Amino acid sequence: GGTAIGEIQFADYIFPAFDQIVNEMAKFRYRSGNQWNCGGVTLRSPCGAVGHGGHYHSQSPEAYLAHTPGLVVVMPRGPKAAKGLLLSSIRSKDPVVFLEPKALYRAAVEDVPVDDYEIPLGQAEVLRTGSDVTVVGWGG
Repeated sequence: GGTAIGEIQFADYIFPAFDQIVNEMAKFRYRSGNQWNCGGVTLRSPCGAVGHGGHYHSQSPEAYLAHTPGLVVVMPRGPKAAKGLLLSSIRSKDPVVFLEPKALYRAAVEDVPVDDYEIPLGQAEVLRTGSDVTVVGWGG
């Protein structure tokens, strides 16, 4: 009944754990015939380049992870979204990889409500409606 929240220091370091994340965490519910789940596992990790750090501190593995059935990948666009999405991730029964764009750590300024709130996982935030084109983006 516990909730596991792990942190991987940089998203680049996720690859040694890739087998366990992709083949165990993500597929546990499917392999059990929906009898069991991971009980709410959230892995947090900073991702992306910030102009320094080299090849071991600047990767963004979300494309690898997003194509894994059974795994939810979350990347907020700002501090307000980060709080609401992180709370939803922690409370989810699906395994979640919560990627935090390093560019947001010192550059993003936004009022974040003190109250408890969640932003639903799996739903797009529509910033401007239209009828001619759809533009999809993620992260910071």
